[in-house]
Amino acid sequence: MIHLNHIGIAAKDPEALARVMALLGFSKTHVEDVPDQGVRTHFIPLRHSVQPEAAQVEILEVLDPVGTVARFLETRGPGVHHLSFEVSRGELDPLCARLRAAGLQLTYETPKNGAHGMRVNFIHPKSSGGILLEVMEKGES
Repeated sequence: MIHLNHIGIAAKDPEALARVMALLGFSKTHVEDVPDQGVRTHFIPLRHSVQPEAAQVEILEVLDPVGTVARFLETRGPGVHHLSFEVSRGELDPLCARLRAAGLQLTYETPKNGAHGMRVNFIHPKSSGGILLEVMEKGES
């Protein structure tokens, strides 16, 4: 099973975006530094009481001034950085193998640690029409 987990937004002013989201009725629920990615993540679920399991907005705040998100902001400016799709536990490695076998370029040889204890890898934009796609699964609890 696979579903949209979040939309990653690279922001020069993460608090400004979070403020606007709050005014729209969507509150930040989690902030986490992800040193492997050089970012601080701010998660805002896109749900209301009738929709408990919905996708989230992940605001990406740069911590590493020479990291990939910092470079993204320099070249493209603020905006959608990636779409993230979650697979069931145990499905990420086989999915990555299938993607490679189909000729797609992945960012990492093996998945890395991401926010919320997830294991993550990325499908390079060269393989997906210019859009960065993240694939992820829950890590070991």
